[in-house]
Amino acid sequence: MKDFIKSARTFALSATSFIFSAVAAVLIITALAACAGRAVSSAARPNPPNSSALTWNNDAKKTMRAFGSEDELKNYFRQLAEERRRAMERARREAGANPPAPSGLAGVANQTASPAKAAEGYAAKDEESITNTQHTGVDEGGIVKLHGDHLVVLRRGRLFTVAIGDGSLKPISAVDAFGAEIDPRYTWYDEMLVSEDTIAVIGYSYERGGTEVGLFRIDRAGNLAYRSTYHLRSNDYYSSRNYASRLIGSKLIFYTPLYLNPESNDPFGQFPAVRKWHKGATPLTVCDLAEENFKCEATAVLGAPGRVFYVSPDSVYVWTTNWARYGQKTNEQSMLYRMPLDGSSPSAIGVSGSPVDQFSFLASED
Repeated sequence: MKDFIKSARTFALSATSFIFSAVAAVLIITALAACAGRAVSSAARPNPPNSSALTWNNDAKKTMRAFGSEDELKNYFRQLAEERRRAMERARREAGANPPAPSGLAGVANQTASPAKAAEGYAAKDEESITNTQHTGVDEGGIVKLHGDHLVVLRRGRLFTVAIGDGSLKPISAVDAFGAEIDPRYTWYDEMLVSEDTIAVIGYSYERGGTEVGLFRIDRAGNLAYRSTYHLRSNDYYSSRNYASRLIGSKLIFYTPLYLNPESNDPFGQFPAVRKWHKGATPLTVCDLAEENFKCEATAVLGAPGRVFYVSPDSVYVWTTNWARYGQKTNEQSMLYRMPLDGSSPSAIGVSGSPVDQFSFLASED
């Protein structure tokens, strides 16, 4: 079964219509830059771009209401499970009465994402950053970063540093992108971010299940040292168009999708959680979010499986699209969620269509 996992990752994530997606879109790690050292980048807040872009009313008072209790959430899942059962029964009756003619509709729900392209973005050039970001001050995950006079390179499960200060390239340090006691099989180390003297390597492990965050220390000479690894409960975040992590100051922001089954006996067992890796740890163990080295906060919304996310300097936007088919009729329903990075309540509006990728978005104060 696992032999087919690698090829499966080349496609955008999808889920069947009866699985609901919980998007833990704002997972903030405030202690990413806990170790001492000089900052190697400092970007100012961007000037507002042109007004020909997505806008949001910051003065709006209406926000989404959180579930008041576990019982209320359980009742909601029971209602969803009952609605799904009725919808499937209705669809079976309609299909039996009116057999569908051959058509190309199946291709609509199974579109594969095209290869990622290099986008120009809207970020102004920062002499301390080599990442072509969409917003100044919002760094994006990547495989090559700059730390002082050293390039940091993530390649095939290894971290490398290369000195570039004297006009030549000189290898300095190389380490595995995972801890000594971690088995890297069936794990993809996709991207990294650098905050002061801390490197965060982001990957996804099918072996252990969930997003893996490895923290490394880098000194001024470019030497690397492993610190610790944390696991976040999630489904695979992989997208051929978008990286899953962002960095604003010392805040590391993740987009981690979770597919929820309303018929599960324990829906809370699929909710966002974090644990620190140690040998022999149970995969579902939840660590203390007040842990000194990894303080986390999560905001999650329930939405449709299809989604595109975008990060501005102050909010995360998630556009979800649900393709529901009733007999021979296909119905598209889309919602746009806004989750502020200051921890305030999310809000949402109904929208039409679906964006191509994150570059279809641009938040503006105009």
